[in-house]
Amino acid sequence: MSYWSQMYRSSTPSPHLEVENGAIRFESLLSKELSEGDRKFAESLNQQLKKANKLSPKQVECLERMEDRYSAEAIAARSTWAKNYKAIHRPLAIIVAKYYITTNYFRDLALKIGTDENFVPTERQFLAMTENKYAKKAIMVATNPPPFPVGTLAKIRANINLVSSRRLHDQIGLVTANHATGLYASSTLLVNGDQVTLEDRCLKAPQRAKKK
Repeated sequence: MSYWSQMYRSSTPSPHLEVENGAIRFESLLSKELSEGDRKFAESLNQQLKKANKLSPKQVECLERMEDRYSAEAIAARSTWAKNYKAIHRPLAIIVAKYYITTNYFRDLALKIGTDENFVPTERQFLAMTENKYAKKAIMVATNPPPFPVGTLAKIRANINLVSSRRLHDQIGLVTANHATGLYASSTLLVNGDQVTLEDRCLKAPQRAKKK
């Protein structure tokens, strides 16, 4: 064998397999309510099987995965999940979606959850979105009562790392709104006639006047 033949050997085509009961399996699969992408892919595989009577091992694996995904058991499980999501889990998903819309993570999924009340994420998507440490923090912020409720007074901390504007340091303001979204809750205060929005960690309770 020449040097060039050794350097540029043609790749060996992957073996193809006969698909047992292929025609019946594809007829059964295509009779079901498939997603648009799955239907196109299944039809493509079916046409290839009709021409060559064989599929590659990878294609057979894809066929088997689709059969599992659209089995009676899997369809029933998705139906149960959809009912439970709408009845129980959607408020939690909305909380997390409001946070993720402001980030580069899960953004497309978050937009669907936040804008389409009929959209149901898969259980796997829901758990991935809500079970990580950032989501849990956003949930805690949204569900805990505000430390400085509307109508109370709060003092702005004199900490340059938290409050960049020195003129606000040690100022006392009236809380006019609470914002329980994101990783840190925030509040809007009326300070010397101006509306200022700061994270609650920038605030503290005013010291009470000492009794004489």
